[in-house]
Amino acid sequence: MQSNHRYQTPTRELSSDHSAHTRLFSQSSSLFVPPGSDGRVFSTSNQRHSTPRHPSSSNRVSNRGVSRNSSRASSLSITQPYPSSPQLPPHPQRQRLSLRPPSSWLSSNSSSRHPEDNDSHVNDVLSNEDADAFGETIMAIDMKDSGNLGCAYYIAADETLFLLEDVAMSGMDLVETLLLHVNPTTVLISARASDTLADYLARGAQGVDGNRGAYILRNLNSTDFRYETGKEKLLGLNLEMPGRQSILYTSVVDDAVDEMHEFEGQDNSRQARLMRLGTSINLDSRLTIGCASAVLGDLQRRQSVHYLPNDPDALVAFRVRSVEMFALFDSMFVNADTLVSLQILQSEYHPNSHQRGPSNSGSGAKESLSVYGLFQHLARTPQGKLKLRQIFLRPSTDIDLIHARQKTISFLLRPGNAEALVQLSNELKKIKNMKSVMALLEKGVDIPGRKISIANNVWASIQRFAAYSLRLRDSLRILPGSENVGIIGKVIDVVQPLPLCQTGELISQTIDFEQSMERGRTAVRQGVDANLDELKRSYDGMEHFLTNVIAKLRGELPEWARQYIQNCIFFPQLGFLTVVSANPETGKGNYDGEGLHDVWERMFAAEGCVYYKNQRMKEMDAHFGDAYCMIIDREIEIIHELAVKVLVHQEAIIFASDVLGELDSLFALAIGCGQYNWVAPKMTNQNIIHIEGGRHPLQELVVPSFIANDCYITGGPGDQDGEITSENSANPERNSIEHPSTVIMTGPNHSGKSVYLKQIALIVYLAHIGCFVPAERARIGITDRILTRIATRESVAKNESAFSIDLRQVAFAMNFATRRSLVLIDEFGKGTNSLDGAGLVTAVLDYFTSLGAERPKVLAATHFHEIFESQFLVESPELGFGHMDVRLDFDAPTMEDQVTYLFQLAPGRSISSFGSRCAAMNGIDQAVVERAESIMLMLVRNEDLEVVCSKLSDAEAQKLEEAEEVARAFLERDIKAPPNNWRKPEVNAAWYRGILEEVVSSSEPTSTPSANMT
Repeated sequence: MQSNHRYQTPTRELSSDHSAHTRLFSQSSSLFVPPGSDGRVFSTSNQRHSTPRHPSSSNRVSNRGVSRNSSRASSLSITQPYPSSPQLPPHPQRQRLSLRPPSSWLSSNSSSRHPEDNDSHVNDVLSNEDADAFGETIMAIDMKDSGNLGCAYYIAADETLFLLEDVAMSGMDLVETLLLHVNPTTVLISARASDTLADYLARGAQGVDGNRGAYILRNLNSTDFRYETGKEKLLGLNLEMPGRQSILYTSVVDDAVDEMHEFEGQDNSRQARLMRLGTSINLDSRLTIGCASAVLGDLQRRQSVHYLPNDPDALVAFRVRSVEMFALFDSMFVNADTLVSLQILQSEYHPNSHQRGPSNSGSGAKESLSVYGLFQHLARTPQGKLKLRQIFLRPSTDIDLIHARQKTISFLLRPGNAEALVQLSNELKKIKNMKSVMALLEKGVDIPGRKISIANNVWASIQRFAAYSLRLRDSLRILPGSENVGIIGKVIDVVQPLPLCQTGELISQTIDFEQSMERGRTAVRQGVDANLDELKRSYDGMEHFLTNVIAKLRGELPEWARQYIQNCIFFPQLGFLTVVSANPETGKGNYDGEGLHDVWERMFAAEGCVYYKNQRMKEMDAHFGDAYCMIIDREIEIIHELAVKVLVHQEAIIFASDVLGELDSLFALAIGCGQYNWVAPKMTNQNIIHIEGGRHPLQELVVPSFIANDCYITGGPGDQDGEITSENSANPERNSIEHPSTVIMTGPNHSGKSVYLKQIALIVYLAHIGCFVPAERARIGITDRILTRIATRESVAKNESAFSIDLRQVAFAMNFATRRSLVLIDEFGKGTNSLDGAGLVTAVLDYFTSLGAERPKVLAATHFHEIFESQFLVESPELGFGHMDVRLDFDAPTMEDQVTYLFQLAPGRSISSFGSRCAAMNGIDQAVVERAESIMLMLVRNEDLEVVCSKLSDAEAQKLEEAEEVARAFLERDIKAPPNNWRKPEVNAAWYRGILEEVVSSSEPTSTPSANMT
């Protein structure tokens, strides 16, 4: 499965379902009108209002249904000069729905995500609920005690269900890799899942407060993961198969239920559907089919929660358009440990505290110093950044795809295309992600939030996309030699001028963006509809007409009452009203129709005036109708017709947006390769890694100068009969003789061993994504996996010691490494006893070397020099030694100058790690360093430390002899008790003290014999 198939949208045909049209466009008039804009009120000249030129519809939202019905009723019963709005054309079946009830569309306009940058359009900023719904990814995982793993996940944005080929003998590393690649918002597991799997997923899940974890973890009944249930649910899906069915599936034995469908065609039989489904899905992946059952069951649950029974919208909500299989090993396998150890992707907390914390649509983090971070900022479009991340997460083993990307980068980096590359990259900034824009158009949403202006609404985004994509297409066509570049040819083929031009012209001819900016809602251009233009002219002349009406009305009233009539006014929704001044004492109108055979109905009072509806006002309502509502209705109908016409080209627009995102990702790679002075590696099917002048892509950016190094290693030849290629025939190699498959690095601390291991792996990794590499030249064989034991990712949440984590990483590498794998082992064994550690690292390296023709490529670094001195590992054609060279000068006056690091790879092994010198350079006391060096020399001479450490110096021996003489003299002395008249304790103590002093003084060599005490 190619990764670019994942985001392809199947063909979406339009239907004439009128109920869908009624539901979508009869909810409220605010679908294309943002709330909060002021409605226009017309009155006579003595009480004018400063309003926009044309009305808004916010005042009409609350009573939308009532006013429309009353307006329509009046228009049917009374002849009016302006015809009512014609019936709406059939609206197509809704292709995608919001995941919340339609009644909440109004409130959702006020909630939007913070834009990534100031010039982001509607596709970059959606309301929170829209963004969460559009970015929903539901994933189900099931793993047995034997290690067999199954997985299925559903992406709401693509309406696609992905199924994993069952993986045998898996572990938490594969689960971690799946979580990293899928990035789910919800994870489903069985209630009978192993404690290991449940505990591991629980550590990364959101808590009850919703502030921790990257996904929501849900435990389902084990019956939801049944294989047969999953198969039946998959058979029940109405999948859109690409292209026309050219094969008729028939079977000899069908179920009894098939007889019920004999008139519907053989393809509807269960067995036939099962046969057709088996052509695209591996039905032998029983665990994955069970996971698909859990995912489809969760989708059905969400449908029942968000929609009422028999709601036609529920049929298209959380719909599965297609089902695809994916294999975990169809590209280079790189687990999370490798990504972290090599700093391929590395995130950190966002500096803006308001954007921290995960949500369904964002992780709340930003990219830190990483290889992907070198290119991320070079991608100009949202879909380009997404595609670039996919490229980095899925390095390919398809040599043709790698060559195609290298060819594109080489073409873009030609000296003659440098200026064009910068210009095209700047033009890509104007290309927005049309997938989210078209989803909003399908929902009937014009402005998704208050932070989106009219200039950046859905119509403006589509119009700009059509213009900029065609301009970009023309710019690519005129590049010399562009016809030989695959991605450029793909852009020229996919970006079709006819549908894009038609779409842009339709929008330009229909939408008046200047008036829309003034009125705060989408406005229709003059000349599009004659009835609408007539309604607007009548509405604009309403003030002069009302002046004549109020003059005539005053003439019919008693003379005393004329002074109280203020004016005649038109309110949208309420119609025409007569305004009378109010009595400040009673609050009633000064005149309410006395002396007339008419009923003046009081409507409301405001600002010292009372508003009445009388017979003349009712006649005007019946004659003219609600002109404001009619204008809004007709504009909504026209905009709906425009949306139907634009959605005809939806597939072409989305395909063009996706392919331009792919182009943007390759542009980012090309610009980065040019900035960092990288070269194109030569990819080969031979199992080799030959690098000359290799550099670390991150390290060289943070040091004043970087020393480049070479690498020559060759993996096992495997089955030569089954892998003879034209390249091998033209240039045969004896792989195991020319270069070793395992290289063991030694050398002092700080000498660059770890950097060397990482740079080789990064060069291989970059070569497999089709990118250039930091080297003078490189020849890289196809590598299926990069397995590392470099960094120990410890956590208090893990019930593992650091050494057990190291052991798990090495065990994973030993179990999954093939002859085309690259294995990195850096200082393995240091977490335990030195003898155990040396034995373990020796056994592991000997295991890889002894695999014969199936041995992988291994780079290892160690400080256990005893394994070489004791001849446990001996240099051979398959096993080579190397070390990072240093210059030693022990006569240097300062400790820092005694060891000079050259950072240069040299053949052979180092004799010492010079750990004590490194300790002195890093501030360890000199006495401690000298003591450490003396013990180290004893160990080198194989001396018995217990005997050596128990030997006394001359001074210590003399002190011991003196002490022995004193002890013997004390034992020979006849000590008598003090006299009886000495009762006090202090006197007795003085007696014995005197005896001891006499013994000590008599034992000294210079002392003279003393008299006996009496």
